[in-house]
Amino acid sequence: MDTTYLSTIAEYNEKFGFEGVNPLINVVDFNDTVYCKNETLSFGFYIIKLKNKYCGDIAYGHTRYDYTDGSIFCIAPGQEITIDLKEEEKPSSICLLFHPNLIHGTELGMHILDRFPFFSYNSNEAVFVSEEGKQFFMESMNRIKKEIMKEVTPHNKRLLCLNIELLLEYLLRLYDQQFESRNPINKEVTNRFQHQLRDYYIQQQYEELGLPTVEYFANLSGYSTKYFSELIKKDTGKSAQDLITSYILDVAVNKLQEHNASIKEIAYELGFQYPQHFTRFFSKQMGCSPKEYKNKL
Repeated sequence: MDTTYLSTIAEYNEKFGFEGVNPLINVVDFNDTVYCKNETLSFGFYIIKLKNKYCGDIAYGHTRYDYTDGSIFCIAPGQEITIDLKEEEKPSSICLLFHPNLIHGTELGMHILDRFPFFSYNSNEAVFVSEEGKQFFMESMNRIKKEIMKEVTPHNKRLLCLNIELLLEYLLRLYDQQFESRNPINKEVTNRFQHQLRDYYIQQQYEELGLPTVEYFANLSGYSTKYFSELIKKDTGKSAQDLITSYILDVAVNKLQEHNASIKEIAYELGFQYPQHFTRFFSKQMGCSPKEYKNKL
């Protein structure tokens, strides 16, 4: 399926039949459009969308997007979605669209992707909202719509940016709460990760892939690297990278205690490209080199 790229909000308005006043921002209601088509789209602006009902699947990045009625998902510029609506279904959602130029030069513009992880490209997690959350979202949309209709001035732009930032901060709180409310699912992901890490060495995947990475296991689970890391840390108290490091160190210590192989052979069996990399890794974690450790034994 070919990808349609919409670089401006004006192009988005034209495609879906919405009216626009400000070229850098708009609030649209899909109950007001007659346009409905399955296709792949890419955008040059940010989108925050509240889904009012389930009407089909959305592929976001490389996975199916996990959302239910009344959940919010976010798209950053350059990202791609594939819409796969059920037959004779019409989308029902409220969207905030804003161009990077609107927040350019602001604190929000400089740190939006770092501060708000739900914009991560590979994430297949929506932000789940309660009725109270939906109400806050709609109140935010109404405030922003009123500000959009006013004359464009530096003060007007600042108020729009502040309202967007307030909404994102609220969504961030909901996003963090998901780790607590979805604890059984998180525990399942953690257990699967630990089994996959063990199998990585049992199946000798290091021969082809080298050292295991957080990104590798995140992709296996269908999450973004950032979301996966936060999920693991919420569940275990340690980051995914810390758990990987601890596991590699445990395997290294066992091999040095029980293995007659050389330091060089052990390094390759762990997935290190060069023995000196293994030596630096081991020395940093243990305070002595693999050779010194073996000599002590």
